[in-house]
Amino acid sequence: MREPRPQLPALRLPLGPRVGSRLAKAAGWIAGAVVLAAVVVALMPWSPWVRAVIGVVLVGLAGGLHHALARRRRPPAGWLMVDHQGVKRPGEPALVGWSAPFGVTVLASADRSRLSLALTSADATRFLAVRVLDVGDAAEAPSLFDRAVTASDGDLRGDEGAALCAADAERLLSALARRSPGALDRLYLSDASGDPVVLDRGELRIGARRIDLSAPLEWRAFVFQELGAHAASVCQATWVRQGDGEVVLVAPLGEGGASIQGAPDARLMQAVTADPPPRELRRAIDRLFMLPLRHALDRAPRISRAPSSPVIMPEGRA
Repeated sequence: MREPRPQLPALRLPLGPRVGSRLAKAAGWIAGAVVLAAVVVALMPWSPWVRAVIGVVLVGLAGGLHHALARRRRPPAGWLMVDHQGVKRPGEPALVGWSAPFGVTVLASADRSRLSLALTSADATRFLAVRVLDVGDAAEAPSLFDRAVTASDGDLRGDEGAALCAADAERLLSALARRSPGALDRLYLSDASGDPVVLDRGELRIGARRIDLSAPLEWRAFVFQELGAHAASVCQATWVRQGDGEVVLVAPLGEGGASIQGAPDARLMQAVTADPPPRELRRAIDRLFMLPLRHALDRAPRISRAPSSPVIMPEGRA
């Protein structure tokens, strides 16, 4: 008889900036006053051993008070709970549950000072903001930064007033990986027509089309100008071909290009200029997830020859 699966412990993580309390801000002044009292005692006309004992006690008390008070923090803005039901804030619907598959994508600013966890499912996409407190906080979150994909500052989403610190975001990722294996390699989206766009480990499904990420494929990044009735817009695109199947993921280019030039994955943002792709090949997606999909395509085996589509990569264009 199979033994029951052990219950994983619940996790409770603080949300929001943990700023110092009023006592923490006054810790230096309080400790200084106690040290001053020790100096006064040293000047008193008492026996040397009495002055020495009281002085040592007061100096030790000053150090202890400063250490204790300086670490005091105001209560968090809220709590994030990970329990047997899913991930949720107390009194609110679950962000994700364990009964249905979901994906976790780590998005970050170019300097990695701000991050966002995108929790995607077939029903919804929800975001948790992450704020890096300091170098020590960042050092406690190696997996978080290893998985981070760059997004422009203006595109990062999530409530900054209820952000996780980097170390707690690392703990959350570990808990999600234990409770839902494969979640960190999944991404659930839909295109403008409502058809699913799903990245699930070794494959990318776009509507009815399936792209095997363990088999050779071709892909290219490019930008094109779309002429509207009253104005022109610039779009980014990712062209993918495997066998006889061909598709183009498109999204507005956005205005944060300059802010992500120094990003670790800037190579995947480089794109040539090309003519607009045929409309029947286009799949419009949220631009926030264009780069995570390129990361997945970049890890797949590549066909060495250049693409032959005259529309996507016309000769003489750079």
